[in-house]
Amino acid sequence: MTETRTPRIALVGANGYGLHHRHNLEPRRRSGELDFVALCDTADIFEDSAIPIGDLPVFDDYRAMLDATDPDVVIIATPPPTHLPIASAAMRHGADVYLEKPPVASLAEYADLYAVMTETGRNVQVGFQALGSHAFNALRDAIEAGDLGEVEAVSVAGSWRRPDSYYRRSPWAGKREANGTLIADGALANPFAHASQEAIALAGDWPLDGPIELERLRTRAEIEVDDTAVWRATNKNGVQITVAVTLCGDRKLEGDVRVRGTKGEAWFEYPTDRLLLPGESEPKQYGRTDLLDNLLAHRNKGVGLISGLRRAKTFTGVLERVLNDPIPRLIGAEHLERVGDDPVTILKGADQAVEDAAKQGRLFSELGLPWA
Repeated sequence: MTETRTPRIALVGANGYGLHHRHNLEPRRRSGELDFVALCDTADIFEDSAIPIGDLPVFDDYRAMLDATDPDVVIIATPPPTHLPIASAAMRHGADVYLEKPPVASLAEYADLYAVMTETGRNVQVGFQALGSHAFNALRDAIEAGDLGEVEAVSVAGSWRRPDSYYRRSPWAGKREANGTLIADGALANPFAHASQEAIALAGDWPLDGPIELERLRTRAEIEVDDTAVWRATNKNGVQITVAVTLCGDRKLEGDVRVRGTKGEAWFEYPTDRLLLPGESEPKQYGRTDLLDNLLAHRNKGVGLISGLRRAKTFTGVLERVLNDPIPRLIGAEHLERVGDDPVTILKGADQAVEDAAKQGRLFSELGLPWA
C-alpha cells in the first residue's frame, strides 16, 4: 500500500551526522515536499542559521516525540547501541525508518530488528549512501551482462587521515566498549563501513562462506580500536572479498574498489562515484540517488528500496567479527611519524600496503611489512 499525503519526518540525533540530515531536510521542508515535524537529542542542539530550529518541536525523549508528533518516517542518527530500541519503537508506532550505518552491532540484534520490521510491516532503509551510486548500478549491470566474465575477486583499498581530535569527538570515540556494550568505532566499523558494504554488494550480496580473516592494528596507545585493518573472506558464490584500509596514510586513496573477472577488471571510486569499465580509457563520473528520496519513493510509488535492512545482514556479520576481536596490537613508534598542529599519525607505507593487499587479495602479514 503506497502513501500519498505529505510525509511527516522526525529526526532523532540532531547533532553530529544529524547535521547532514538537517541540511538535507531543510530545503525539502521549505519547498513543501515534506513536513519536518520534530528534532530529538539528549544534548543541546547545535544552532545553524542555514538550518534554523525556529518553532520546530524539540524533544529529549524519542518516545515522547513519537507520541506528540506521529511521524511517518523517523531518521535515526544516534550512536549504534541505541539503534535497536529507537528503531523498534518507531516502527511499532507506525513509522518507517531511515537508520544510519551501522544498523546494529550483532547478528542477534539484526534478527531482533528484522523481527520487528516483519511484525509491523514497516520499512527500514540503512544509510549506506554509496549504494545509491549510479556508478554502482552501472558496474552491477556490466557484471550481469558478462562484460567482466565470471567475477573472481572484489577488493577495496582506502587510505585516509584522522587527527588526534577525531578521537575526542565523543565520549565513546576510539573505545572498544562502554558500560559493557561493544562500540562500533575504528576504521573498519565506522568511516570505512561503506567500503565493506560496497564490496559485499558488488560480489553479489551473497552470504559469506567460511571464516572471516581479520588483522587490526592501532598507532595510538590511547585508543582501543583499529586505525589500520584488513579483512578477507569468500562468499557462497566463490568470490573472494578483501577490504584493506587505514586512517594513517601519507597518500590519500578515496576508496578504490576493484572487481576482477575472468574477462577483465573494473575500477570504482565509491566516495566520488567514478567508474572505469573494461574497454574504457577514462573513468566516467556518475550521480547518486539520495536514500531518503528513495525511501519516500518507496512509500509513494512502491519503488524498491536501495539499501533495505535485508541487504545489511552480511555486513553485520563482518561488523560483529570486528567488534568481538580483542584490542588491536599497538604498532611500534619506529614505524610512525607525527605531523601537524592537530597531530596526525602517519604509518610508514600504510597507503601502499592497503593498495597491495587489495590488489593481491592478501593480508598485511602476507606482504612482508615490517610493522605487520
